[in-house]
Amino acid sequence: MTNRTANVHDDASELLRELVSHRLPAAVLREARAAGAHKAALYVVDIDGSCLIRLAGDEQFPERFQAPLGVGPELPSETIAQVQDIVASRIPEARVIPLWVRDRALGVLVTCGGATDDLQDLADQAALALELGSGYSDVIHRARRRKEIDAAAEIQQNLLPPRIATVEGAHIAAGVLPGYEVGGDFFDYAENDDGLWLAVGDAMGKGNTAAAISSLAVGALRAARRNDATLEQTAQVVHEASFELGGPYQFLTAVFAVWHHTSGTLAWINCGHPRPLLVDPDGGVTELVDEGTYPLGMFRRQRSFRRTEFHVEPGQRILFYSDGIPERRDSAGELFGMERVAEALRARANATAAGAVRALQDAVLGFASRPLRDDATILLVDIEPRR
Repeated sequence: MTNRTANVHDDASELLRELVSHRLPAAVLREARAAGAHKAALYVVDIDGSCLIRLAGDEQFPERFQAPLGVGPELPSETIAQVQDIVASRIPEARVIPLWVRDRALGVLVTCGGATDDLQDLADQAALALELGSGYSDVIHRARRRKEIDAAAEIQQNLLPPRIATVEGAHIAAGVLPGYEVGGDFFDYAENDDGLWLAVGDAMGKGNTAAAISSLAVGALRAARRNDATLEQTAQVVHEASFELGGPYQFLTAVFAVWHHTSGTLAWINCGHPRPLLVDPDGGVTELVDEGTYPLGMFRRQRSFRRTEFHVEPGQRILFYSDGIPERRDSAGELFGMERVAEALRARANATAAGAVRALQDAVLGFASRPLRDDATILLVDIEPRR
C-alpha cells in the first residue's frame, strides 16, 4: 500500500469515526488542512438548489454563494465549472472540489492550497460520510435551509429520493418547488429487476393535510412495490390507503409507471393526473394519451385500473409533472401553460436530464414575481441513445 493510499484510508476512517456526530463537518476541514489546505470551507446546496451555504469553514469564506444551478440540494456534474467561476469571482485563489456521490454532488469543498488529488480523495470520502451521517444528525439538514421550512414541506423533503440518478439505460432528474412551504406533491422511482418504477403524485389541498396524504401514498406505493405488486395492484394499494383516510376532499392524483430497459416499453396508469409528455431528440413534445381514471381515494374501496403501454425509442425523454407547472400564473392571471413547457424543453433538447429540469424550473419561477402557490414537480427520464 502506498503512502498516499494509506493516507486516504486514514482520512476515511477518521471521518467515519465522526459519522454519527455533529462534529463531522469540522473533521472534514481538519483533514483538508492536514492535506495541505491553508484555508478551507465546506458548502452544501440549499433545498431549492439556488445557493451554496457554508456548513463549516474559515470566516474568510462567505456564508453563502448565490448559485442557482442545483436540482434540489444536488449539483449535476456539468455545473461544477460554473460553481468554480462563481467562487473564484469572490476568492480568486480558491479551488472548488465537488463532493461526489455517484453522479451528483452534495456540495463542494472550497480550499486555498493543498494537492488537488489528495483533496479530491478526501472530498469523495467526505461526501460518503455526509450522505450516511445525515440520518444521525440535523447538522446537514439545518445548513441546507436558508429560511424556515414549514412542517408540510419538511415531510415532503423527507419523502423524496435523490434528485439526480443514473440507472441502466437512462438518466433521471427530478425536483419539487418551492421547497419551503406547500408540501402536497411527491415523486419517486426505483430500479428493480422488473423495470424502472416511476411515480408522481399530487395530494388535494395544501399544507399539513396534503403532506399527510402524500406521506401515506408514498408509504403505500413503496410497500406495494416491495411486495412484488403489479402496476395495477400498486394503484389499488395506494387507492385503499387514501380511501381509508375518509373525508370527501382527501384524495390525490398520480401517475404510476414502469419502464423496461430491454423492450423499451413504458407502461403506466394515470389516476386523474396530467398526462406524461414524450420529448424527441430534436425537442418535439407529444402528450402521451392514456385511458386515465379518477383520482385515488374517491368513490368505492375496490376499483379497477388499466395500464397504457407505449414504446419509447432510444434518445427520447419522458416527462412526468404536476399541474403546478402549467398552472403557474403571472400578475395578469395568465397561465404558464403547456406551450411554454414545450418551449422550455425544446430550448434544452441537448442538455442533460438535470440541465433540462433546472431550465424548466427556472422558466416556471421566472414567469411571475409572486411566490409559487402550488407545488411544481418534475420527473424527467432521459433514455440513452443507441451506441
